[in-house]
Amino acid sequence: MKGQHRADAYEHGADAYDGRADDRVHRSALGATFLSFVWPGLGQWYLGQRTAAVFYAIPPLLITATLLSLVSGGLEALAGRLFDPPIALTVMGGIVLLALWRLMSMAHAWTVARGRERGHEQRTKAQGGRRSGRLATVLALGIIVIVIHAVPASLVAKFYQAGSAIFQPDGGIAAPPPPPSTPSASPAPGSTPDPAATPGPEATPPLATPIPTIPPDITDDGLVNVLFVGTDSLPGRPADHRLADSITLASFDRLDGTIDMVSVPRNVSRFPQYWGGSHEGKINTLLSAAQADPAGYPDGPMETFVEQISYLVGVDIDYYATVDIPGFQRLIDAVGGIDVEVTEPIADPAFPLYLDVGSHHLDGRTAMMYVRSRKGPGGSNEQRSLRQQQVLLELRRKLSDPAMLPRLPEVLDAMAGTVRTNLPAGGLGETLRLAQEASDAEITQVFLGPETYARDLPPTKTDLENAVELRMEAVAAYSLEIWGDASYYSDWAYYEELTILSRAGSR
Repeated sequence: MKGQHRADAYEHGADAYDGRADDRVHRSALGATFLSFVWPGLGQWYLGQRTAAVFYAIPPLLITATLLSLVSGGLEALAGRLFDPPIALTVMGGIVLLALWRLMSMAHAWTVARGRERGHEQRTKAQGGRRSGRLATVLALGIIVIVIHAVPASLVAKFYQAGSAIFQPDGGIAAPPPPPSTPSASPAPGSTPDPAATPGPEATPPLATPIPTIPPDITDDGLVNVLFVGTDSLPGRPADHRLADSITLASFDRLDGTIDMVSVPRNVSRFPQYWGGSHEGKINTLLSAAQADPAGYPDGPMETFVEQISYLVGVDIDYYATVDIPGFQRLIDAVGGIDVEVTEPIADPAFPLYLDVGSHHLDGRTAMMYVRSRKGPGGSNEQRSLRQQQVLLELRRKLSDPAMLPRLPEVLDAMAGTVRTNLPAGGLGETLRLAQEASDAEITQVFLGPETYARDLPPTKTDLENAVELRMEAVAAYSLEIWGDASYYSDWAYYEELTILSRAGSR
C-alpha cells in the first residue's frame, strides 16, 4: 500500500511538472508570435532558431532603410517624391511586402512553437480554452498588422493617383485628331505653324516682316516662372470651348527674394502671335482655338497658350499649371476654406455675393464667386485679377500648413481632379523647397490692363465686346524693369518689332 501511495504521488508530481512545462510552452508560442509582430525574426530568435531569425529580419531592415531614405530631405521632399508615380508604386510595394513578411514571420513563430507542444501529453479542457484564447490573440495581432500597413499604403495610393493625373503634357488637354478628309498631313509636333497655309481661327495672314521668335541666347538665371491658368470648363460647356478665365504669371527671383505676380487680361485682342501674324480674337479663346484646329496649332493647346504668354510678357516660362473652376471650388473646400482681407465692399446680386470690408473666411463656392465677380472697387477686370492673385497666394499658404496633414487624402483627391501641370513629377521635391523658400518673399501684384498697359478697343475696330489691346511699349518697359537682361525685350530687334506693332495698332 505504501508503495502504491508513492507511485500515485510520483505520477501526480509528474503531472504537475508537465502542466507547468505545458504552460511554459504555451506562453512561448504567444510570446514568440508577439515578438515577430514587433519585428520579423525576433520570435525565431526567441525560439532559438538563429538562421530563421536572420532570414526573417534582414529583408524588412532593407525595406525600412529604403523607405526612411525618402524622408531624409523632410516632409516636403517626401511629398514631392511620392507624387512621382514610379516612386509611389515602389513605396506601396515596399509597404505591402513588409506587411506580408511580418505576417509570415508571425505564422512561422506560432507554427514552430505549436509543433513543440505536440510532444506533450493531452491538454486539459482548461488548457484548451487557454489555447483558443491565444489563437484569438494571434489573429488579432495579424489584423493589426494589416491595418497599420493598409493606412500608409492607401495614402501613398492617393499620391500615385494624384501624380498620374496632375503631371501631364499639354495640361491634360488633348487636341482632337484632324478630320479624315484632310488632304495634307499635320505638321510635326513642336514645329512652327505656317499661318499662310493653315490659318488658325481668327488669325490674319503673316506680316510682311515676321515677328522674331524668342531669342535662344537669352536666359533667366535666378528666376522661376510659373504660369497659372484658370479654365472656365463649367458643366454644360463643350470640352473644345474651354476659356482661359484667369491668366497669372508668378515670377520668383531667388536672388532678390521677391515674387512678381503678373495678370494678363483675359479680353486682350489683336495681339501678335509668336509664329507671325496677329490674333484678332480674345486671348481667352486661344486654348479652344488650338484644340479645335491641331493643324493650325501643332504645338498643342496648352503649349501654344504658354508660348504666347511668354512671347507677350517677354520672359521664359518654366512651368505651367491649370485648374478648372468646379475643381477650384472643390480644392478650396478640401483645405477647409481660405481667409481673405476685403478692402472695399462687394455687392454683386448676380451670384449673389455681398462682402463688407474686413476679414472673411470663404468656402469653395464663395471663393469662386469672389474671384469671378466684376463688382467691387472700380468694378473692373483689374480688381478681379488681383483678387485671383490674392486667392492663389492664400491657397499656397494653406497647402504649406502642417495642419493640412489630416486633410491630405481629400486634398489629393481634389488636386487629382483639378490640377494639370507640365512640371516633371520627379522635380516636385525641389519645387516644394522653392515654395518654402519663397514663403517670406516680398510680393508685387500687377495687372497688364488699361490704361497703363492696355487700351480699350472701340467697337469700330473690332466685332468683340469689351476687348482691349496691349500697349506693347509699356509691357516691354515693365518686362525690362523686373527681369532686366532675362527679358526678351533686352534684345533690340525683339523690342522694335513688337513696339512697332503696338504703335501701328494705336493708329
